[in-house]
Amino acid sequence: MENGFLYKIIKFLFDNFRHLTLVEWLKEIGLKIWCKKTDDKQKRINCRSNIVDGFNVFKWGFLILLFFTHWTNCFLTIFVWYLLITNLYSYFYHHIWSDNAIKLEITSPDRARRRFFLLMLSFSFSEFCFAYLYRFSYVNEFEWSGYATSAKSVWYSISSSFAANYDTVKPLSELGCSIAMIQLIITFIFVTIIMSRTIPEIKK
Repeated sequence: MENGFLYKIIKFLFDNFRHLTLVEWLKEIGLKIWCKKTDDKQKRINCRSNIVDGFNVFKWGFLILLFFTHWTNCFLTIFVWYLLITNLYSYFYHHIWSDNAIKLEITSPDRARRRFFLLMLSFSFSEFCFAYLYRFSYVNEFEWSGYATSAKSVWYSISSSFAANYDTVKPLSELGCSIAMIQLIITFIFVTIIMSRTIPEIKK
């Protein structure tokens, strides 16, 4: 078997997991509504870009709403984890794994800048998702100096990403340590793997 069976399994999983992400469903629906009668490649690219932007606005607005309302329950915790995982996957798939990403088909400076902007947006969203989890979903798994606040959770999230010390918040349990370690791993993926290919050389 060419490339081995393990590669075939991994490729199948990566190529099909995107069908479980909300943004991919929205792109499919959007293309059928606005680009059904056109095969113009640039128009379809623009449509996908606008849908991605709209989804980013939605998920950021949703997360900010959670912070302001202090809403937390099992369903919201699961959904935030889902957004975290699909946020990382979507960036990885479209900028590292897909055929277009491997070919590095960047045709203009604006597309290169957009790629970098999306990296920063995705990374920041990951930081704030973890901040929400620390502040509300797993607040009792951490020791807070004084009392828990959103500002402390954001600073702890940032410090955890870079393995820095932030003595104001400390994990109390194995679960708390595990969540912080997951965040560190995600940061490693963003910074050391994805960022290395975020600004490719523009085709002349």
